Parts: sequence; structure tokens; C-alpha cells
Amino acid sequence: MALPNPETQAKVASEAAQSFVDHFYETLNKRRSLAPFYASTSPRLSAAGVNPDISINGLVLADVAAYESLLDSQGGHVTYDVASFDAHPVNPVYRIGEPDAGPGDAAAARSGDRLSFSVQVSGIVRYGRGRGDGKSGSDAAASGGNGDDDTAPLEKPFNEAFLLVPHWEAWTRNAARGLRKWVIVSQNFRAL
Repeated sequence: MALPNPETQAKVASEAAQSFVDHFYETLNKRRSLAPFYASTSPRLSAAGVNPDISINGLVLADVAAYESLLDSQGGHVTYDVASFDAHPVNPVYRIGEPDAGPGDAAAARSGDRLSFSVQVSGIVRYGRGRGDGKSGSDAAASGGNGDDDTAPLEKPFNEAFLLVPHWEAWTRNAARGLRKWVIVSQNFRAL
């Protein structure tokens, strides 16, 4: 089986990472279900023993539901603003859970459809939604405002690393609409 050339690998990883970052953080900020982004949505990957490895500030979580529960415990006004991201091909032909070889598999491998890749994201996470005039709660109260609404949100830089692999069911003929083409098998988030 011919492998995708380095230019194809870089292009596929870059374009897939752009789509992933745009959609993942929009979904995260709107507090919608994150389950479709993870390997656990793929019966083929799950049957092969691939489960997402999720670590948030050093806390290893059992599954996506535990991650969403942790996010809910933060409160409703938390936003993640991406400053930059970088993507790198990891494996040109990821095989775990792969469907049986068919007539188009060689072309799919050459085009980068079997690629796994890493994504490194950095940005700012904001906790709260004050007006951000820079006054602390007591300074705001002294100037006539209520301390909660006039304070700036707490901001922390974050760094997040992902490993994404093909979502086999999304690459099949007549795939269900809305399936992510690549899904998360590893996620490591750190607020700095």
C-alpha cells in the first residue's frame, strides 16, 4: 500500500485540524455535547479497544461524560479562546479498527484519509463574564457598581494537546450525516 507523501500528510493534518479546532471549541463554548468528537462514538474503534484518554490538569477522567460533568461544575460562563494551534501527522496509515480492505483503500491511504495526527492548541480560558473594566470587586463596589458584574473575568492561559485518528464509520460509503471524520483518542488539557 502506497503511503501519502509528506506534503499530502501535512495538508490533510492542517485542514482537518482547522476544522476540528473551529468546531470543538465552538461546541465547548456553547456547552453542547462533546461526545461526537471522541473515539467512543466509533463502534469499530471501541471494539478494537480504543477508548479516549482524557486528562484535565492532571486529573485522568474515565470518559467523555466525566469530562462534561467537570465542565458543568465550572459554571455557565466559561469560554475558551484559541490563540493558535499546530498540527503534525503522526501515522500515515492508522490501522486499529480499520474496516476490511476494499477496492478504494489504496487510494484512501494515498490521499491521507487513514492519517492520524496531533494537534497542539494554546489560548485563554475565561471564567466569569464581568464587564472587564479592570476593577476588583471592592473597587467596583466603592465606585457604585456591584462587585460581581463589574469585575473582569478570571483569565488563564491554556495549552491542550490532542491525538486524532480516523472515524471509520464516517469514511464509509453512505455514512450518516454529521459524523466527525477524525475523533479524539487522547486529550491533555493544562490551564497555566
